[in-house]
Amino acid sequence: MFKIAVKSAGRRMSEKTEYSQIIEAKDGNLIPLCRKPGSEQEVALHSKYNPKREAEGFCSGIDGSCLFFIVLGLAGGYHIEKLHETVPKAKILVVESSENAISFLMQIPQVRAVSELPQVYITDEARLKDSVLSLYKPAIHGNLTILSLRQWEAVFQDNEKKCKSIIQEAIQFLAADFSVQSHFGKIWQKNIFLNLALAGKTKSFSDIRATIPGEKLKKTAAIIAAGPSLNQSLQELKLHRDEFFVIATDTAFSALSKQGLACDAVVSIDGQMVSHQHYMEDISGSPIFVFDLCANPSAVRKVLESSCSVLFSESGHPLAQYASFFSGIRHFLHLESGSGTVTIAAASFAKALGFLKFRFFGADFSFIDGQPYCRGTYLETQFHGKSTRLSSAEQSYSALMFRTPLTKIAENIMTSEVLTAYKNSLDDFMKRKDEPSPENTWEPFDIKAFKAQYCKELKKAFKSEDQIDENSYALTTLLPLCAKMGKGAAFLAYLKTLRYTELL
Repeated sequence: MFKIAVKSAGRRMSEKTEYSQIIEAKDGNLIPLCRKPGSEQEVALHSKYNPKREAEGFCSGIDGSCLFFIVLGLAGGYHIEKLHETVPKAKILVVESSENAISFLMQIPQVRAVSELPQVYITDEARLKDSVLSLYKPAIHGNLTILSLRQWEAVFQDNEKKCKSIIQEAIQFLAADFSVQSHFGKIWQKNIFLNLALAGKTKSFSDIRATIPGEKLKKTAAIIAAGPSLNQSLQELKLHRDEFFVIATDTAFSALSKQGLACDAVVSIDGQMVSHQHYMEDISGSPIFVFDLCANPSAVRKVLESSCSVLFSESGHPLAQYASFFSGIRHFLHLESGSGTVTIAAASFAKALGFLKFRFFGADFSFIDGQPYCRGTYLETQFHGKSTRLSSAEQSYSALMFRTPLTKIAENIMTSEVLTAYKNSLDDFMKRKDEPSPENTWEPFDIKAFKAQYCKELKKAFKSEDQIDENSYALTTLLPLCAKMGKGAAFLAYLKTLRYTELL
């Protein structure tokens, strides 16, 4: 991404690019020429008479309410200047064919002037996807608009098609993330604040790791999910319990407890109230409970009341990450959760502890013999407790399984697009090269210091309802909440968050 002028050695382009030379239009403004591929014919990228007047036509009919534009073609920059004048509050991402092309065009004074505008960002095709992902915030900007400079599109046809494909790919990635944020944004934001208020009663990662001797780390980390196949695996786990360090997901925890199988650790990332039901049974033994800061605080309080060791972690929510590093030293363990599955978070915890051997139980990511989960989960109690002749437990399980289209992968085994994504995400995580174990320096979380610093940075980012610093990390912490509240709700999300801090 380019925000400053780039020097160029000569007036003419190298043979590897399409730009050929820069000439003066009739009104004295400089415009670039392009040579069509396989041709000696040169094409002007702007009017040879009055490029600034032509730029007015480029901006005619522009939606003034749009807050994010992607413009294909930098050329002489006249259309970019006019677009910025038309929609001064909008971010404008300008795409050129290559870094070399941008360097060449920087010889034009108008291009240099455009590159210095605060809302304009210039990138090339190679860095387009990263630029879209870093700059475009759907929760803040709403829909984006793609514009093409007509002459650039005619000359750079292949680049134009590839750029649109890259943009579409980036948008699809953001859309999937935005969909989750818009559903859970408010829950996550409130849960994080409520959990931060409980942080003083929890352990640090160094405290937890100190309780696990080196001999235990030589065992196999058994990652227990709540898939149907766990019904058949329980006997093996019981027979060879001493060979494993058992790390259960929250849904599997109640199933293991009912079978009298003790866990060494339990991991939970679900922010919904339903996760509280995983801990309704009496908690036996002394497992380590690992809760994401987004997890349901009622579940955290229930476990703390049982005098169990609780460790808070974060898995990428910007507010949780901010809280973890606000003082410059890490306060909470970072766990990967892939596309949002607790099974990966459990495996990530095992890696953080230093385990080298892993084995998964119940990680089916499929429905087997018409069962979505193993026996003993909270759903079994819930569905059978409400079962009647007219609404049986089987109907409830079927409604759960068939809420999205299913695909048959083997006899009596079905899966869905979401479950397949979870499985692929776990496979990718386990193939990834292991990161070094987290550092030993962990600082206790000071909630008063956090509150003072966070409120100060929020107020600095939101000078007024119309003056918002989009580059502030404090604003980033509000994006999931903004997704829930809708476009234009950044200032309301800011006010709501200030009220949330009063809970601390």
